[in-house]
Amino acid sequence: MFNVNTQAKEIGWTLTTRLRSSLPSDYLYPLVYLARFAQKTGRPDNYAEMIKFASQGDDDIAALLDRAYKRLSADGSFDELLAFLSNFSGEAIDEYLQNGPISQGVFGGESSTPEGIAQLALAVLDIKSGEKVMDFGCGTGNFLEAAAAKCPDAKPMGVELNQSTLAIAKLRSKVTGSQICYAHDDMFRYFDNSIEHNPVDKAFSNYPWGMQTKMFSKNSDYIEKVMKGQERYRRPSSSDWVFNRLLVDSLKKGGTAAAIMSNGACFNGTDKPVREYFVKNGFIKAIVALPKGVFAPYTMIQTSFVVLTTGASKGVRFVDATDLGTNDRRSCSIDEAAINAIVERLGIDSEKSVFKTLDEIAARDFDLSAKRYLEKEIEIPNGVELGSVAKIMRGASVRAAELDALVCDEDTGLSYLNLGNISDGSIDDDLPNLSTLDTKLEKYRIHNGDVLISKSGAPFKVAVAEVPEDRKIIANGNLYVLSVNREKIDPHYLAAFFSSPSGKELLAREAVGTTIPSVPIKALSNIKVPLEDADRQKTIADAYLAKTDEIKLLKLRLSRARQELTDLFDEEG
Repeated sequence: MFNVNTQAKEIGWTLTTRLRSSLPSDYLYPLVYLARFAQKTGRPDNYAEMIKFASQGDDDIAALLDRAYKRLSADGSFDELLAFLSNFSGEAIDEYLQNGPISQGVFGGESSTPEGIAQLALAVLDIKSGEKVMDFGCGTGNFLEAAAAKCPDAKPMGVELNQSTLAIAKLRSKVTGSQICYAHDDMFRYFDNSIEHNPVDKAFSNYPWGMQTKMFSKNSDYIEKVMKGQERYRRPSSSDWVFNRLLVDSLKKGGTAAAIMSNGACFNGTDKPVREYFVKNGFIKAIVALPKGVFAPYTMIQTSFVVLTTGASKGVRFVDATDLGTNDRRSCSIDEAAINAIVERLGIDSEKSVFKTLDEIAARDFDLSAKRYLEKEIEIPNGVELGSVAKIMRGASVRAAELDALVCDEDTGLSYLNLGNISDGSIDDDLPNLSTLDTKLEKYRIHNGDVLISKSGAPFKVAVAEVPEDRKIIANGNLYVLSVNREKIDPHYLAAFFSSPSGKELLAREAVGTTIPSVPIKALSNIKVPLEDADRQKTIADAYLAKTDEIKLLKLRLSRARQELTDLFDEEG
C-alpha cells in the first residue's frame, strides 16, 4: 500500500497469520471494524444490538458483521480480539480500516486491486470535479476510495456481485466518509438499469480474466446483444473484450476508461476480429505492458493496462513498462516513480514507447501486444518469406489411445516421431515402432532432408530429417514439417538459421499463448528467412552438419562412458 504505517500493516498481517486456519480472511476486516466500534462506544451485552448500531442501518454490512462474529469460536474470542487490538494505537487501527484489507496474497488478493494499479488508473484518467466515475467489479473499493481521496468533488460509483466483498467496501466508505455510491448487482444488468441511458465520464475495471463467455449471466439485455454479435459489438471470443466493450459503451462522448486485461487477449488468434473492430472504431488509446507479477502471488498471469475511449482515437500508444516494477520476495509492485514514468511514456516516443496509426496496426494483423511494437527489427539479408521456399505441414494429431494401439516392439520399418525425440539438431535413432500405417496418416510422412520445427516452445526445436529409404517416419502434431525447395535453399542452411539467435528470436516473437507459446502455421509461413547465394549456403550447411555430427559422436561417447561407470565395480572386482 502507498504510505501505510508499519502498525497498520502489522494489524492485517498478524491477524491473518493467527486466524486464517479457523476464520476466512474475508472476516478479518469486519471483525476489526466491529472491535474498533466496541472500543469507541463500549461493548453492549447483546451482540446483535452491537451489530445493529455498528452497521448504521445497512443490511449488507449487518449481514457481514453477523456472519463474522458468529464464526468466532466463542464470545471469549471477541474479547481476545479486543485485547490484541489494545496493543495498537487507535490511529493505527483507523488507518488499517481506512485502507481496507491489506492483500495477503492468495488470502484476499482476488477482490482487491493493487494500490499501484489504482493509482496508475487515477493518473491516466485524470478525474475532474463533478465527473461521474464508475468501477465495474469494484471489489473492496481500492480504486474508488483512491479516487474519492484525490478528487472529493467527483461522483464515484461502484457495482459488485460478491455481497461480502461489497459490504467491506461499504464499511470502508463509512470509515473514510467518502460517500461512494455502491450497488450489489451483476455489472451487465446494472448497465441495463443504471448506465445505458445515463453514461459516465470516467470508468475503471479490474475484471476477471480467462472467463468463458458462456459463463456470463443471461439476465441482461446488454450481454445478449453482445453475444448475438450485432454490428455495434461484434461477437467476442474472449471475456476480456466483453468487459472492454462494456466500459466503452458506458462512457459519455469523449469519456475515458481504463482496465486490466490479460496479455493473451492482446494477440491471440481467436480475438483478432474483435481487436480489429476496436481498432477500426478508434476505441483504444493506449496499451501498457505491465511488470510481471503485479498480481502475484494470487496469479502470475501477465497483464496489460488498456486505455479506452468512445471512438476518437486515431491510433494507439504502446508502452513497455515491464522494467518498472519493484520486486520483493512474494510479488511485484508499481510505486509512485513507476507511475510517473508510465505517464511520461504515454506522452512521448522513446525506446519504451511508440505511437502507431490504425493502418500500421492493421498491417500487423491487429496485434496489440505492446512489446512487439517496441522490439528492434531483426535485419535479414535478402529476406524472403519462409512459405515461398518451403511447403509447411503440421504433423499428425493422433490421440494417445490410438497411438498406444499402434506402437509395437518389432522393427516394422514404420516409426512415429515425437517432439521429445529431437535434441541438439538431430532425431533420435531409436523411435517408437508402429505395427501398421493407417492410410490417413500417410500424408504426415517425413522425407529425407525435411526440416522439422517444433510447434510449441520455447525454446523451439529444429532438426533436419535423415530418413533411410527403407523406413517411414510419421511426424507428431507438435511438429511442423518443412518440405524445402532445394533449388532455392539448403535444408541444413535453413536449420542453421532457425538455430541461430536471430532465428530463435523470430520464432519467439511469432509465438502466441500465455501458458504454452506456439507459432501458428500462417505466422511461421510469413517469417522472413535469409536467401544467400549457393556457395554461402553450402558453407554454412556443411559447418552445421559437421557440428551436429560432432554432437552425436560426443553423445555416443558420453553414453558409453556412463555405461562403463555403471559396470566399473563388477569388472574390477
